[in-house]
Amino acid sequence: MTQRAPTARSLTVLSLSATTLLSVAVAATTSVRFFINGRAAANAISVNGTTYVPVAALKAAGLNVTVTGGRVDLNLPAGAGGQNQVAAVSGCLGETLFNGVWRFRVTDVRAVPSTYNSRPGFEITAEVRNATGQSLDLTGTGFGLTNVNLAFADGTTTTVESVAPNREGWDHNRAVMPAGAYTMKAQVPGSGAPTKLVYLRAGNVKAGLPWNTPDPAFRVDLTCRK
Repeated sequence: MTQRAPTARSLTVLSLSATTLLSVAVAATTSVRFFINGRAAANAISVNGTTYVPVAALKAAGLNVTVTGGRVDLNLPAGAGGQNQVAAVSGCLGETLFNGVWRFRVTDVRAVPSTYNSRPGFEITAEVRNATGQSLDLTGTGFGLTNVNLAFADGTTTTVESVAPNREGWDHNRAVMPAGAYTMKAQVPGSGAPTKLVYLRAGNVKAGLPWNTPDPAFRVDLTCRK
């Protein structure tokens, strides 16, 4: 039996059908913003209601990812989730971190031969900025001075013991106007090379504020700078 060659009309119909199917597929795929500890990462995509996260984003979140053929293995790094692990908005020295209420940036951590209490240690310089539309102070939102800690590679930590004796002091009761900012200095005793600064919340965070993370504490990696 002789087959008929497709006519121009049938080719047009086939072309339109393919275009229609492509349009439906594109319409069903949307880009989704993806955050790790409050920091924007590679975008995910949503296809027909199912969200797909790129492997690169999983690696950035700290997972060990191995892709072999048709198999993907995810493993938590050793020690992850332990009792010393702090869930916090994380970043590098010099990077502005944002928890929905405060923008926090550590600009310098340097060794000093003698702190205000006449002991060798470190001086921390940081900037805090109010990102809300109301006047706030750190204490009133759940942050305290004694919750600023330096961590070292050997697992030890040291806590702020004094602040700069002037307007650059880490004044947690100082009112910060909307969009206002100020630079703070504080000192901690210790020696060696600090690897992290952890700014924990002192208690329950203030309700009714636009926090964008379950735990608005800050963790700064002092081994990298941005």
